[in-house]
Parts: sequence; structure tokens; C-alpha cells
Amino acid sequence: NDQMYNNYASYYGGKGGQFPKFFYTDPGVDQYWRRFYVNILKNTQEIIDNYSDDPKYANRVHIAKIWKSYVYSVLVSTFGPVPYVDSLGSNTTTTYTSEEAIYIAILDMLKAAGEGITVSGDKLTTDPVFNGNNLMWKKFANTLRLKISLRISEGFPTLAQNHGVEVMANEAGLISSNTENIAMKWETILENWSFNYRRYIFITANQDVVPYINLNYLLNLKTYRDPRLVALIEPSLSPLIIRDEVFKSGSITEKIIVEYELPYFGRPLGGNATVDGWDLNGNDNILNGVETRRYSRPKVDVFMAQDMSYNLITYAELNFIKAEAQLKGWGGSKTAEQYYYDGIDASFQQYGVTGENEYKNRDGIKWGTSSTGDRHLFGVVNSGISANPLDKITRQRWLASFNQGHDIWCMQKRTRLLPLIDQFAPDGALGLDYASLPERMAYPPFSESVLNNDGFQEAVSNLSQGNSLYSELKINKPYTPTK
Repeated sequence: NDQMYNNYASYYGGKGGQFPKFFYTDPGVDQYWRRFYVNILKNTQEIIDNYSDDPKYANRVHIAKIWKSYVYSVLVSTFGPVPYVDSLGSNTTTTYTSEEAIYIAILDMLKAAGEGITVSGDKLTTDPVFNGNNLMWKKFANTLRLKISLRISEGFPTLAQNHGVEVMANEAGLISSNTENIAMKWETILENWSFNYRRYIFITANQDVVPYINLNYLLNLKTYRDPRLVALIEPSLSPLIIRDEVFKSGSITEKIIVEYELPYFGRPLGGNATVDGWDLNGNDNILNGVETRRYSRPKVDVFMAQDMSYNLITYAELNFIKAEAQLKGWGGSKTAEQYYYDGIDASFQQYGVTGENEYKNRDGIKWGTSSTGDRHLFGVVNSGISANPLDKITRQRWLASFNQGHDIWCMQKRTRLLPLIDQFAPDGALGLDYASLPERMAYPPFSESVLNNDGFQEAVSNLSQGNSLYSELKINKPYTPTK
């Protein structure tokens, strides 16, 4: 999330390293793959294999299947076809299962868990997510099922609709408030400190790899005077000083120079790089020469704390999911507009800010209205929002889901509606002056091409551009890159 997904979602700007520059490292991908299969999925599968036939463990087996479904939902939407059917035993060689077959399997497991867990039955006593609350595991299963259904609605519309309609017909089975937000939480004891605290607060990290707010994300908050800005973002350690020439109060002829601070400013994804031939205003860039340390960072007590939380699904996000499900004709007790406003309200409540009514009445935010927005630093995109309901829903889900990089990357690949810009300083290995958002992550070279070459080669042959970042997954909406 730190190295790859938050950059793909335009939450972070300008981090160093190959992943943030839209490429990858062979050891990094290999480690990512092994953690999923060896550290997580193998142990989860052992619970399923060893206890499925014992009714005393019925709920805990469902819980293991929910977690298996969640983990595979990340793997398959990141890589495409991956080992599934015979991948968690003792064999090092295995076949790859298609995207569709994996989604069928995990959606069925989530349906069975949502229906099968009994609230008064056996509990997972050492439960780091819900502290043994079986009802919340049921709600997690149902809510995740709806979220995945929407994610695959572009590539597998019938499968998505069948599950989506069923879930929307029983909204009582979904999370229903911010108190039920589904998150993984670290602790204040040293061995369980959060990654972000350990990496960026406890030690003095290299400024080039510290997370800074993406300029484009911040632009979308500033344009609409979004009160969430101060809850999500730290002011600069050294604000920019802006000098303007303005008319003196009461005069239409006499001008004066005024200076004021700009406390919030984000870092461009590709630094201050521009693209030859694009006629970008690089020479007029107000951020040229700004020290890296001066850019605004994510809010420390929310996203850098020892015991910070990583959200899997929030109530705000669920309402935006419901709004889109309603647009698709999947049902629901409210209109898409009502779900949309509920999502904004929930997001404001989640971050403890007020002013939602004024915000919801601004052009572009208000249902049925549009806005021109402000131009990005290089003038490539703007923060305008059309009257298209889906444009509004996706924009608000992006704004409300900060730090959920993978979810937003998947949403953008499916909708292509967020005003994201290309990477103007991509990794040199790409051989490109600029790079579009990757469509997937490459398979790990060592774990698969060496140890599982037959399965690997077959999987690569079924991808549109081979084992490339730009082989589109079945769940991705077709995309024509910027020329």
C-alpha cells in the first residue's frame, strides 16, 4: 500500500523507488507474493482443511474462508489469473486459475459465510479484527461480497449482478454505521507498532521516500473548500509565501503588494518533471525549487500513529458502493442520490468534521450540478465534476477513502473517471517519457518463472501483453492511453 497502491490512487506524490514510479523490483514482487501465499493463505487453508468436518468449529472455518476470500480478492485484482485450486498444499508447481473462476469461488464462499455463521455459535477468541463478534464477521462477509461484485461488474456483469442483487435485497446484513467500520488496527506496544510509525516517525526517514500528499488529491479538496482537508492532511512544516499585487481597499487605481502563507500544498506524482512536446508550464511552476520536506504530509495522528488503523471497508465507502449498485439496477431501499449524500455525511462524521450541508450544496458536489473546477499544476486535468451521477460517486469515494490505495486503483481501472495524471518521471526501465497508470502488477520472476515455470508460462500466454504492467485484466474497462 505504501510503495505501490497509494501512488496508483494518487494519494501520495513523488515518492522515490521503482513501485511509485510505475515499475517494480523483482525481489519486492517476489516477497509480496510469498507473504500472501506462504505467510497468510497457507495457514488459513490449514484451518479450513483441518476443521471443516467438525461442527464445533463451524463459525471459525467460515471466518477462515472470509479471510481467504479477502486475500484472494486482492491477489486476483492485482495480478489477474493466479494459482488457486491446488496452490496451498505442499506442491511448488501449480496451475493458474482464471479471474472469473476465482471470483465465482470467493463470492460463493462469502455468500455461504454470510448465511452460515451463527451469532451464538463458536467464536474466534484471539480475534484481531472483531474481538470474537460473530455478527460483525457475518456483516463483513456480506459487505465484502457487495464490494467485490461491484469491482467485477465491468468484466463479469452477470456474475456481479446475481450477487449484488442478493446482497442489496438484505441491507440489514451489511455494516450500518461508522462504529462498524472494518479495519485492521496496530497497537502501542513496540512489537505491534504500525508500519508507518516505525518507518516514518520513529526513525528519521529519507525525505524522498516519506509520504507526501498528492498535489492532485489536495487540489480536489481545496477546490470545494472541503472541511475534511484539515483532518486528513498536516500543514506544511514551512509554508509557501505567496506574493500578489492587488488593488488597495477602496481604490480602483492604486495597487499594493500583499503576502500570505500557503500552508497546504501537495507534491506532484512525477515531481516537477514535465513531458517534452506537451507544452506544459514547467518554467512557471510555483513548486520549482521547493524542498521536499516542505510538502504537506498525511495527518500524523490518523495515518502515522503507533496504533493507526487500516480500513478495509468503511460505512462511507459502503454508501458510495450502494449508490452505484442502485444506478446499476441492483435494488436498494434508497435512491442513488440518497446513498451518495449518506456517504458524504458518513465520511464527515468519520473524520470528526462539520460543514457537510454547505459542502453538499456546492456546484459539482450537489446532485445534478456540474463544476468547472481548478486546473492541475501542469494544466493537464482539472478538478471539475460533471453532472453524471457516476462521476460524482467515484469522486467522493476517492476523497473519502484516503489510504485505501488498492480499492481506488481497482475503481479507477473499472471506471476511468478520476482526474488522475500520468507519471511524468517513470522508472527508466520502462523506456517511456511518461507512463499511464499500470493495469496490473507483474508476476514475481523467481517464485513463479523459476519454481513454477509451466504454470507461469501458460498464465503469461493468456495475458494480452504478456507479463506486463499494461496487460489489461478482465475486470478493467478498456483504456486508450494518452498520446
